[in-house]
Amino acid sequence: MPRKPKRDARRKRYADYDPFSWFYERYWCEEVPPAIFTVIERLLLPELKLESRILDLCCGTGYTVARLEKKGYRVTGLDGSQEMLRIAQGNAQRSGFVLADARFFDLPDSFEAVLSTFDSLNHLMTLAELEAVILNVHKALVPGGLFLFDMNMESGFLSHWAEYFSIVERDEVCVLRGQYDREAKTGRYDITMFRCRNGSWHRSEAIIMEKCYSMREIRGALRRAGFTSFASFDAERDLGLEDHTGRKFFLARKS
Repeated sequence: MPRKPKRDARRKRYADYDPFSWFYERYWCEEVPPAIFTVIERLLLPELKLESRILDLCCGTGYTVARLEKKGYRVTGLDGSQEMLRIAQGNAQRSGFVLADARFFDLPDSFEAVLSTFDSLNHLMTLAELEAVILNVHKALVPGGLFLFDMNMESGFLSHWAEYFSIVERDEVCVLRGQYDREAKTGRYDITMFRCRNGSWHRSEAIIMEKCYSMREIRGALRRAGFTSFASFDAERDLGLEDHTGRKFFLARKS
């Protein structure tokens, strides 16, 4: 079982991905995580020695953890969803996992790198929460450690979140309804899932929210956390990722 760090009982752990962990593993790991891993290989891994310690923050079902594990890195995955970690443990059996909220985790400064991908940090709905996570990351890095993450910018929300689509299989049906509120700078997915098990259909619901941050806000959060050296990369223009409009990658180094 993943270990649980001490936490304040007043803090509610982010577990919105629990209801559709199976959906995420089956349908959302086919295209985006493999594409993002090419960026990890390009921007992060050349800066690290083999057996470097890497923290995958908001690791989901362990796609990236498993591939880093196979390359010889010592990886820890952290996520707020117990169901996601249950799947991740099966995907990366030699790595360690921590059940914790990214806003509140407190790990010793023992990692040569921290990464957080697939717009995980957009799930932080206030700038104060974003700054808290980046500060936690800074504390967890050794001097000279690297932090690689990506975020959806507004052009990404406008391109990909105002849509409706469905997945229909013999024993599973999923309907996703997306919307983007330009005034509030928030994206929302309403997900309805049906699964047939032992001849009976079961319905479940999930709501996934994301917040759009400006480049100025992201850079300011990095500086206030103590990162003085960082660069940004456009997924399509700089890194050649097709159909990733509005995704930006950031690579920061702890002084």
